[in-house]
Amino acid sequence: MVGFRKQTSQRLNQLDDIITTLSTRVQILEDERAATAQTLNDIAERTDALDARITATSTELARQLDELGTELSAVTDQEPVDVAGIVNGALDEIRNSQTRLANEQARYQSAFRTDIAVLIEQLRQ
Repeated sequence: MVGFRKQTSQRLNQLDDIITTLSTRVQILEDERAATAQTLNDIAERTDALDARITATSTELARQLDELGTELSAVTDQEPVDVAGIVNGALDEIRNSQTRLANEQARYQSAFRTDIAVLIEQLRQ
């Protein structure tokens, strides 16, 4: 009977060790499950926030496209604009302004040379 008790005692100790190991493993798995659940919760919250942002952006984009369509419709309903005429007119104005500036610069340069010649003449005397 002594041998039976010893074997039973050893077996109980082994079972106790196994239960302790399993309990530790269960706790580790529970901690991992809780961390995974938190991660999934965070992902769900981020997804919801992203979905809200995409919805808001899509709504704003649709509104702006609608406004643009309305403005384009208004432009197409107007009389056609002679873009080439406007550009050519602007270029003519630029050319005329350049010519006036060149003439003024030539006059100033001529006056400057005259003034320099007078000063040189006065210095010689």
